Parts: sequence; structure tokens; C-alpha cells
Amino acid sequence: MSGAQVGFFCSSCRRYNVYALPPSGDAGLCVECGHRNPPAPSASLLAFGPIDRCPQCENLYFYTRKDFPQQLGCAAVTATIVLSSVAYALWDVPAAIAVLALASLADLALYHRLSEVTVCYRCHAELRGFAPNPEHGPFDMHRAEEYQQP
Repeated sequence: MSGAQVGFFCSSCRRYNVYALPPSGDAGLCVECGHRNPPAPSASLLAFGPIDRCPQCENLYFYTRKDFPQQLGCAAVTATIVLSSVAYALWDVPAAIAVLALASLADLALYHRLSEVTVCYRCHAELRGFAPNPEHGPFDMHRAEEYQQP
């Protein structure tokens, strides 16, 4: 599996950076500020096996989600609301329902096509292309609150 990647946020400037595994000499180097965020991948990660700890912060807790930008998802929901409202204003209820049904079908198709990404609760590093770990479930608000900084 050669498509394994780690995306992380620089601890200095918070810019999002990506490197492939196994890490090369410039892995963990921020392209914005040049700060070094040295990765420490485990043997399991280097073998592209299940994710056992974060290569950026060594945290043991992760969640999985669909690999889709949240901002784009929010924009799609907003566009659907606007389009269904316009359809309702111009053509009444059946048109608004048709817009909502089409958006739902598009969302369902996209959901089944997208892959999963594993995200670290502590540093929010995103790990792609690794064997799935059944211990990592969907986002848990209680677990996330444990890592929130005051």
C-alpha cells in the first residue's frame, strides 16, 4: 500500500502539511514557517498496518470520518437550502421536495464513494491509506472534550 499519508497541522503556525510514509528527510517540515514537526511513526504504521498511535503526538485515541472537507459539506447544505427555498417560492412544494430529494441522492452516492480517514483526537493529524483499526469508531464528543485546551 503505497498511498499512505499523514496530514498534520504545524505546531508553530497551524498550517496544514502532508508527508508520505515512510518519512523522508523533510517529513514534518512546515512549508509555511520552516518549523520542524518531527514524525515518530510506529512499526505498525511503517508496515502500513493498523494505526496504533499518532506519528505526530503519540496519542492512542482516534476517530474515523469520511474524507471530505467540512467547509465544502456546509456549503453544499447551504446551497441546497437556498435552492429548495427558491424552488418553493417559484414553483411551490413539489419543486422544493424534488431539490431536496436530488440533494439527498447526490449525498448518498458521494457517501458510498468516499474513503475513510482516521483522525487523532489530540493533534487532529489525518492518516490516510492505512489498514482499518476496528477500535477507531466515529467521533465521540466526550473523548474530544478530554483534549480541549482551556
